[in-house]
Amino acid sequence: MVTRVLDLAILFLLAAAILMPRPDVKVKPAFPPDPAVRQRVAELQTQLLATPGNVAVALALADIFMDLRHPDWALASLEGALDAHPDDHRLHQSASLALADHFEPGYAYAEAQKALALCESGSAVACGEAERGRLDLLKSTLERVKNMDMRRDPNAAKEQLIKALRLTFIPKKAAQKPGKKDAPASGPKLDDKSSTRP
Repeated sequence: MVTRVLDLAILFLLAAAILMPRPDVKVKPAFPPDPAVRQRVAELQTQLLATPGNVAVALALADIFMDLRHPDWALASLEGALDAHPDDHRLHQSASLALADHFEPGYAYAEAQKALALCESGSAVACGEAERGRLDLLKSTLERVKNMDMRRDPNAAKEQLIKALRLTFIPKKAAQKPGKKDAPASGPKLDDKSSTRP
C-alpha cells in the first residue's frame, strides 16, 4: 500500500515537472482579445463545416489566420476547398503564402507554380494582369529559397528573399496645407480690367 502511494506521488511530481511551463516561457492567447475577430472566425468556421468546399469562406478564414500568424490553421481551412476546387488559382496562392510562413519553401514554391499556371492557362475565376504579376513575383521569390532549410538558416533565406524582392524606396509627396490651392499651371490670370482688347 505504501509503495503504491509512493509511486503515485512520484508520478504526480513527474507529471507536474513535465507539464508545468518553465518560468521564462510567456504564454500568449491564440486569438486577440477583440470579440469581433472571435465572432467572425466562429461564423466562418461554422459555414466551412456546413460547406467544406466553399472557396470564399475558406479564403476569408485563411486570411484571418494568416493575420493572426497561424499558417497551419490557414492550411487546414483551405484543405476542403482545394480538394473541391483544384482549378482555382486563389486557393493555391493562399496555400503558397501559408506554406512559406510555415517555413516550407519547397511546397510553397510548388503551390505558387500551380497558381501561376492556372492564372495563365485559365483558372476557375478571372485572373487579371496585376494578379498575374503578383503571382510571378511570388514564384520567382520562392524559387530562390525552395531548396533551403529556412528553420536552420533563416538569415540566408532572408538575404535571398530581399535580393528577389528588390526593395525600392518611394518618397511620399509633401502634404499640402489645408486652405491653400495649387498655383496656376501657366502664366498670369487675366481679368476684365487687365484685358488687352481695344
